[in-house]
Amino acid sequence: MHHRSRLGMLGAAVALSALVLTACSGTQGGGDDDGGDAATGGTLKLAGNSDVLYLDPAASYSAPDYQIHRALTRTLFAQVPGEGGTDGSQIVPDLALEIPTAENGGISEDGTVYTVDIQEGVEFDAPDGAREIVAEDVVLAAKRICNPVSPSNALSYFTDTIVGLAEYCEGFSTVEPTVEAIRSYVEGNDIEGVQATGDHTVQFTITQPAADFIDIMALGVFLAPQPVEYLEYLPDSPELRQNIISSGPYRIAEYVPDESFTLERNPVWKADLDPVREANVDAIEIAMGQDAAAVQQQLEAGTVDMQWADTVTPTASVPALMAANDERLVIGGDGAIRPYVVINTLSPNAGGAFGDTTVRQALNFAIDRAAVQQILGGPGLAEVATQILPPEVLGTEQANVLDVPENGDAERAQELLSEAGFGDSIPVRLLYRETEPYASIAAAMQQDLEAAGFQVEMKVTTQNAFYSEFLLNQDITEAGEWDIAIAAWSADYFGGRPYLVPMLDGRGYAAGSPNFGGWNSDEFNSLVDEALAAETPEEANELWIAADAVATEDAAWVPITFARTPVFHSDRVGGFEYLSWTKNGDVTNVWIED
Repeated sequence: MHHRSRLGMLGAAVALSALVLTACSGTQGGGDDDGGDAATGGTLKLAGNSDVLYLDPAASYSAPDYQIHRALTRTLFAQVPGEGGTDGSQIVPDLALEIPTAENGGISEDGTVYTVDIQEGVEFDAPDGAREIVAEDVVLAAKRICNPVSPSNALSYFTDTIVGLAEYCEGFSTVEPTVEAIRSYVEGNDIEGVQATGDHTVQFTITQPAADFIDIMALGVFLAPQPVEYLEYLPDSPELRQNIISSGPYRIAEYVPDESFTLERNPVWKADLDPVREANVDAIEIAMGQDAAAVQQQLEAGTVDMQWADTVTPTASVPALMAANDERLVIGGDGAIRPYVVINTLSPNAGGAFGDTTVRQALNFAIDRAAVQQILGGPGLAEVATQILPPEVLGTEQANVLDVPENGDAERAQELLSEAGFGDSIPVRLLYRETEPYASIAAAMQQDLEAAGFQVEMKVTTQNAFYSEFLLNQDITEAGEWDIAIAAWSADYFGGRPYLVPMLDGRGYAAGSPNFGGWNSDEFNSLVDEALAAETPEEANELWIAADAVATEDAAWVPITFARTPVFHSDRVGGFEYLSWTKNGDVTNVWIED
């Protein structure tokens, strides 16, 4: 699953404020910011593979979307790198005057009403002249989030929590996808749980206390104030993309789809009202359509300054850079479980063997996680996983509930198969993608599984078909066209909800469910419900830890490694700090050095 895609899918954070995700680099830190004086001026040059996924903030949901909106769009709350030499992120106020808490009166006594006061004097660079941002612009953002043309792929976070939004979105889904019909629905319908209670005050009401609602409000740019002019275009249409209105330090001077962006300074942006962005450079140029190897050559030559979109440092280049302790290389995390082995508990094969906990535990012991770690580039690029949630999400060390060795234990796997009544042999269909590194990982797993007594049938497919035709296809899953599959997941923010709910709550299993294997547990589901209703992050964390332990012990699937992301920047770049939100540095806070 790909980061920040409803299906992860696919190819799927904001951290709870104090949680961090450990980075690794040539200097074992989150970047090369030495605290020196920032230079101003110059043009920052980025290059990478693809265009944005969505430019409309109502739908923006990928690394390049977030990279560019950091420069264009002020948000209620923002993610910034955490304190210290890590790639951890924390939530800070951006347009909001402060983060709501019970102590400052921003959260009601019963934990269901959040009041957000926003700055006065911040303006849109509107076509008819600068216009102040007000609370109604936040309400408009909430209304556009489920438009019928290009709705948010993260919609369920909001509909599951905000009072009345599910009903509003249900009605919106039936609206004709035209400018006139969309404008009429937006202007004629309100969301009970999102109200402007003053010119600069917006109030959110949620269905029950939720310890992660700040994370949800800070997710992406979905709730960033949006100008009324966006109602003049179809959501994320080519016309809207050419008429994006900026509230951040830069605006789009030119956009050539699939080729380039040129950003220039926004004349109505006020530096003294922006606590997040220094906006050191005068302009930002983004070139698209280039592969990682070509970008890396330009970075090392200094003709490009930073990577763009999903482009990262080629794995083959990383060992030499690390050996040289090259400070331009920064390896950070984004909470990805990449890969893990999903187990089809609904498969009828081998008499329904994969619905048996003991058989699934045997799979956990059979696979050599350390071998996969080496395929992925070694400990610098991947950490062996023995649980489902990345340990940094909850601020705890990894647990190893099943006591599985990193190199696996074929003998113990065989014992478990015998205990389950399958002797020392059981057939298994292993589904994998033809692309690397998955093909190499599959070959290694085949050897591991056969050594442990499994009879492996290899089933290869394309990148796109892997999810769309197999894992997300309920009929194919229930027919047993695959028994295990090498998948990946990257969550939208660092918390239990975006991992455990979509991936393992069996009550939501259906066609298209990210709970690909259909695993279900009443004990686990009960813990999830308690965690979602917890009033404090601390209470929720304890419940998420307990839920993780239940799923891991029952071998819901096989965690393999937690991945890290290698990024590189040129010698010209100063102030580079890894930001997990964009999986790169912050274009608004780096500078160009002479």
